[in-house]
Amino acid sequence: TNVAETSLTVPGIRYVIDPGEARIKRYTPRNKMHRLEVEAISRASAQQRAGRCGRVGPGVCIRLYSEEDFRGRPEFTDPEILRTNLASVILQMKALNLGNVEDFPFVESPDSRQIKDGYETLRELGAVDAGYQITPLGRNLARLPVDPRIGRMILAGQEEDCLDDVLTIAAALSVQDPRDRRWEVQEAADAAPAPFHDAKSDFI
Repeated sequence: TNVAETSLTVPGIRYVIDPGEARIKRYTPRNKMHRLEVEAISRASAQQRAGRCGRVGPGVCIRLYSEEDFRGRPEFTDPEILRTNLASVILQMKALNLGNVEDFPFVESPDSRQIKDGYETLRELGAVDAGYQITPLGRNLARLPVDPRIGRMILAGQEEDCLDDVLTIAAALSVQDPRDRRWEVQEAADAAPAPFHDAKSDFI
């Protein structure tokens, strides 16, 4: 489905097999964590996958789920603004003087709990004050192109004179999980870090 959902036209592709699922990132305000779970795709995503077969001739999409299942799915996938941590969005809006996130005319307005969680995250980081106004630290944080929590680590590392060490950790936390690897090179990928294995630390 990675091929099926790109906008590329690949000559010779006549069939697409759609399992009807995708990994979708969602943020849970209650435990303040993103989760990446396998979910049923929307009807729009299914149509997009089907549209990738036979771009230069007749094509066939084989769906591994029933027509009834397809019709019962939501029409569209929830937009990212409704399933992500809003701390970064709020911080950028404050830094750019775009007003309050509550008043911004989003096409799909985020839930009030998401907004409150975003503000509270920024307050804990010192990016906004008790009245949710941006602080000087918040303006510095807004200049860093990373998640505010990781950005706060970097600023603290600078203050504590250990920036090089913190940057290494921040970089590791900002990239895709290094344990994800392609199946065809799985054995080689497992063997490569063997010299660095530490029984007491996954991170090292």
